[in-house]
Amino acid sequence: MKNLDELKKTIAATWRDDEMASSACYGIDAYSKLWPYVFMVNDWRVWNESGRDLNQEVIRWLDEQESDWDFYHLLDEWGLVGFSDLQTATRFRRRWFGALKVVSSSDHPWNPHPLSSTFAPRVVDEASTSARKDRHAV
Repeated sequence: MKNLDELKKTIAATWRDDEMASSACYGIDAYSKLWPYVFMVNDWRVWNESGRDLNQEVIRWLDEQESDWDFYHLLDEWGLVGFSDLQTATRFRRRWFGALKVVSSSDHPWNPHPLSSTFAPRVVDEASTSARKDRHAV
């Protein structure tokens, strides 16, 4: 969750219209009183194509969490998602904005392709490599 005072300073510094910036900051304060945990979203991963709402995958994920949430749209690319539960807010941050460290569950190398065993080059002896090069030479 982002510090809302920091967000308000960013809005005041970047928006040209002082009255609009003041109104947005007032809206942020009012929204934070309704929702104890507020997360700022301004990332393309969570927006729908029109840029006016959360995409359907995010909304579906939020609905599956069985916790109260709300979305407040701030102009074009900013929005606030309010949560009533800290655990859901933390899961939201990790799911949509966090980078999790991936650890292999076995000693075998990771296989990103279903049909090949690895993307790494095969170990080939030098004689066969030079023989292939000779066949392609003109």
